[in-house]
Amino acid sequence: MNKPFLLTLTKIIMKQLKNRIYFLSILLFAMLFVSCSSSVLQDTPPPVLKPLTFDYNPPTEGVTKSGEITFALLNPRYVETFTESNVDPYKTFANNMGADFVEMLTARSYQYKGPFPNVDDMVYSDKKMTDLCIQPIIELQFTGDYIKAKTMYRYGNVGGQEYYADGTMSVTGKLNLIFSEPFTKTKIWVKSIQIDPITFTLKSYYSYTARNIPVTDPMVWNSMVDNLIVVYQKILSTAWNHLEPEELLVKKAEANEIKEKSGYIKN
Repeated sequence: MNKPFLLTLTKIIMKQLKNRIYFLSILLFAMLFVSCSSSVLQDTPPPVLKPLTFDYNPPTEGVTKSGEITFALLNPRYVETFTESNVDPYKTFANNMGADFVEMLTARSYQYKGPFPNVDDMVYSDKKMTDLCIQPIIELQFTGDYIKAKTMYRYGNVGGQEYYADGTMSVTGKLNLIFSEPFTKTKIWVKSIQIDPITFTLKSYYSYTARNIPVTDPMVWNSMVDNLIVVYQKILSTAWNHLEPEELLVKKAEANEIKEKSGYIKN
């Protein structure tokens, strides 16, 4: 076999080998890209995310009204252990509740100042002119057996776990309405509104490489929003009933007595 022929054969082999390496590199990159993203569990396109329509309309008839109490309204907030308070749908849940408390106080003909982030953001004149602070504290608890796992084989016999939601979830908790004297922050009255447990089916549209199924998954989001709307309506309806003037006028008198004895009032 002559030398030119061997040289030509070597070039052909090297070219074919180079092409195969290039092809394998592209294939490996594609497999890696797919492995780093979520996998679709459904054959249909993902559903549209439902809007956050947390809204309570107080009654317009048969309403007991009073202009004798001035409230300082503090923004609703979550208990400190709830770590997702700054993400939706929970953030909008609390923000809309603050707006609805303004609407409820107005419907009762109460005077009010605020809303304020907290009592410390109130100036002296605000505290002097208000009878009671009202602070809604939200506590939501989610439990359930809904996280499932499956093994995905991507690189020959090397497998990886993926997680998805397919089961039931329950939501419960409470809304505490804390009425306090603005100068001393003394609690005058606490009304605890329990959230009756609601159990519903929770399925995800995608599967994920971590056990923490994000609430932004379109099917998870829509299930959560539907049931949080039910929770919202129930607790705001009960909160409305706790804003009756009869008992609150008694609490106003108690708060004003504490205020006068506190030494904060200046002539």
